[in-house]
Amino acid sequence: MVTTHLNRSTDASAAAATATPDDVVLEVRGLTKRFGATVAVDHLDMTIRRGQVLGFLGPNGSGKSTTVSMVLGLVTPTEGTIHIMGQSLAEDPSLVSRHVGAIIENPAFYPYLSGRDNLRAQATMVGGVPESRIDELLKLVNMEDRAGGKYKTFSLGMKQRIGIASTLLTN
Repeated sequence: MVTTHLNRSTDASAAAATATPDDVVLEVRGLTKRFGATVAVDHLDMTIRRGQVLGFLGPNGSGKSTTVSMVLGLVTPTEGTIHIMGQSLAEDPSLVSRHVGAIIENPAFYPYLSGRDNLRAQATMVGGVPESRIDELLKLVNMEDRAGGKYKTFSLGMKQRIGIASTLLTN
């Protein structure tokens, strides 16, 4: 699951054309991934500005997860470049942990920890996230009253809300 919000614009390319260098948070140029003879992603170009959220829609096997995995540094591109906050991901893989929050497929957390403690664990891994940010995010995803419950007892929707909160820790 990858979700986005494009500030009411349906054309990311048009929005990117007006971006200043300081507005660009993700820039992908010529991104390609081949698995043997199979081309999973073919010369993808995109620019995402601050405040935009991008969603990929498409049939199985169309390259959605592969693209996100490359942006997260989990899969090495065959060709192309990825820049996060103006810096090359190839040169500094730590950019992902400092600037990107993402969930691919289903959120995975420690089942015996509370929702709040799972967010605290994520915040510790990211570093520099105050407890007040966790409180703010639990309120944002409407989980402040249930955050003390064990993650394993949460419904799928509640797990997804904790997952969304975790992606916003570094925002």
